Amino acid sequence: MIASAALSAWLADRSAQQRSLDAVDESARAWGRHPLMGRLDAALQALAEPTPERVIAAARRFMDREEEIAAMLRAMMAACAADPFYRPPFHPLSSEIHNGILLFHNPLLSIALGVTGVDMLAAKKAGPRGATSVGFTGQVSLYRYVKAGGATVSLWEAPEITDTFVASEAGHCRITGRRRLEDGDELLIDGRRESFIIEHASGEMVYFQAVAQAGAAPITAEYDSKSMALIGASSTDEASSRVQMMVSLLRTMERDDALPLIAEALASPHFYTRWHIMRELLAMDAEAAEAPLRRMAANDPHPEVRATARQTLAMFFDSSAQGEVACRA
Repeated sequence: MIASAALSAWLADRSAQQRSLDAVDESARAWGRHPLMGRLDAALQALAEPTPERVIAAARRFMDREEEIAAMLRAMMAACAADPFYRPPFHPLSSEIHNGILLFHNPLLSIALGVTGVDMLAAKKAGPRGATSVGFTGQVSLYRYVKAGGATVSLWEAPEITDTFVASEAGHCRITGRRRLEDGDELLIDGRRESFIIEHASGEMVYFQAVAQAGAAPITAEYDSKSMALIGASSTDEASSRVQMMVSLLRTMERDDALPLIAEALASPHFYTRWHIMRELLAMDAEAAEAPLRRMAANDPHPEVRATARQTLAMFFDSSAQGEVACRA
């Protein structure tokens, strides 16, 4: 890389670097102290029962103050113009068809501001067309389009994703209609059973996206857009994914001293995590795993986990245990 004269000068000037960092820190403090942030935090903390509907209502009140948000962003744009090495203190978000920044995040709610460029959308649509899919996020999301870009979206639905999701009973998705978006429009999508696809846009799309973490389904589901059948699922819970990784690592490291901790993790609310932990527990110490396996076979709330635990008992511990269909989740 050949550094520009401005970059070379900045790298050689520690005081200039510090000024850039100080400006970023000050912007972060100003955004954190902004009344908008305080009101949103207070509204979420005041929710005795944080349902997706109540969380989204709090997000809508935040997005209603668009001018206050724009004023903060304009101040940061001015800082960018004054110092090319200043970066707004927001986590960047990106995919094939959008770029954005994370404005707010806590365990109940995330709010982002995003842009879908018409060229990005066109490149995706014009690229190699292999199998396409319709994704159901498992979370309730509110989209508010500051600029709709003349977009047309198709709307989809599928059987609701619940805590007792069974892949073989997931059914098929279906298209329910199409809608042309206008500036200021909202889309409220319950990702546990609803989805949408941007079919066409004639201009840039600028939008807020609020995602309620509260009440999320245990998994996301992906359906083939031609056959409409389920083709895959994945976790919606980052913490559970990390627990699975850590338990597998402890088993690989042969950390038998961690067995009590691993057994405690069987209390996970997510069925796929419970079975993953049980598999690792069995691999580490089958004798220690027998008692919790029997409890799982008798009492686990998920039918496939319960059935698979019973089948495992029949195969490895006692031939008299009642077997059921193996877990396909």
